[in-house]
Amino acid sequence: MLNKTLKLATVSIVALTASASLASAQTASATASSDLNLRSGPGPQYQIQGVMMAGDSVTVDGCLASQEWCRVTSGGGEGWAYAPYLMFDAQGEAKPLNQVASTTVTVIEDTSERDDATLIGTGMGAVAGALIAGPVGAVAGGMLTGIAANASVDSEVTYYVQENPVQPVFLSGEPVVGASIPADVTIYDVPSNEQVAYLNVNGDAVVVERESRRIIEVVR
Repeated sequence: MLNKTLKLATVSIVALTASASLASAQTASATASSDLNLRSGPGPQYQIQGVMMAGDSVTVDGCLASQEWCRVTSGGGEGWAYAPYLMFDAQGEAKPLNQVASTTVTVIEDTSERDDATLIGTGMGAVAGALIAGPVGAVAGGMLTGIAANASVDSEVTYYVQENPVQPVFLSGEPVVGASIPADVTIYDVPSNEQVAYLNVNGDAVVVERESRRIIEVVR
């Protein structure tokens, strides 16, 4: 895996030697803006290794040039996190990676081979679409609070979802409360509650409000 240094203010890239390691590269600090998966690789198809909780501080070891995924170290271990949900300190104000001009991070060129053992399912992995308004929802905390406050996910619903697993659909982004499921993605009934439905997004079982198709709970 090759590392480069990216200055976000100028988007200038300085190549490091092929033997350079992340330990000697530039790191940055960030905070998880939502409960966020730690994955074994930079994409929604990779196995979930752990979860960072909202507010957790992490060290960012490097990010893909697309700024979609970053390799991080947190109290929950090491792994890849979806970058739009990482908030960086910019002169006392928390901002997402693409809005931080004063932070230098390492750009990781992902050249690693795909190992079936690191993926959620062998032969699976085609991304069917994208979660809607995920990054916006992560920043707009008030919107997420409103959804969560008006949603009702009781233990009976959670139990049913856990006992009736479905095949995962892969969507760009990460399933967090407030993100919406595209209209063409199948959702499944919960017999005890007609107002909600469920599905598996990127390896996580999620409960959605049926009318809005917004995620109201990630079942872990």
